[in-house]
Amino acid sequence: MIVVSSREFRDSQKKYFDLAATERVIIKRKDDYLEIVSRGKSIPESPSPSNDPYFDDPRNIERILLSSAQIATGETSVLTKEMQKELFGS
Repeated sequence: MIVVSSREFRDSQKKYFDLAATERVIIKRKDDYLEIVSRGKSIPESPSPSNDPYFDDPRNIERILLSSAQIATGETSVLTKEMQKELFGS
């Protein structure tokens, strides 16, 4: 990881863009820190309206879809208060 000032970044943008492909590059601007994130050759479309990075991972989407299908086919069960206490305590 490398932290550079905004002036240093502005003076050597190509250097830091190239470096961001292999390591974290953080730009310090006053009291803010901005990170350059390499996305490869394309920008993935996030299905999340808030652009939550959790939804950028296809494995997470697959798990959500699988869980939704299990609910729809009745492969899940509802935990009673007693079962919740037994499993999770308190």
